[in-house]
Amino acid sequence: MRDRAQHIAGRAMTDIVRSAPEIGYLSPQSFAELGISQTVTAGGTVYVSGIAPLTPEFDVVGPDLAEQLRFVLDVLDRSLVAAGTDRTRLVAWTIYARDLTALSGCLPMLRDWVGEHRPASTWIGAAGFIHPAQLIELTATAVI
Repeated sequence: MRDRAQHIAGRAMTDIVRSAPEIGYLSPQSFAELGISQTVTAGGTVYVSGIAPLTPEFDVVGPDLAEQLRFVLDVLDRSLVAAGTDRTRLVAWTIYARDLTALSGCLPMLRDWVGEHRPASTWIGAAGFIHPAQLIELTATAVI
């Protein structure tokens, strides 16, 4: 779906598309129950909600940060494609981790994943997440 600009009261308004795509992650019903969208597209920009390393049953995918990060990056890939873009158009991400030292150990994985298309980045230490065994969560912004 293409954005169409409207002119209302002297301001350009842009269509906003909210989505919870069927990409093998959490179900659209889960997102509805949480009261959020997986992706929101506005003005050619895609905003991706926090991606947690959770199965559709809300179980954590694995016990270590590297395994959880691999899963989160895969979901990010699928979310971006479903929104009409890809990782080469990623402009920023924020990574929340319980252990920033362990996240630093995953730098090679992160560098390989982004390749030459490096986003702006912020890392934040987090005391906890929605699941007690969750070690990481990631939000992202990309352009179409």
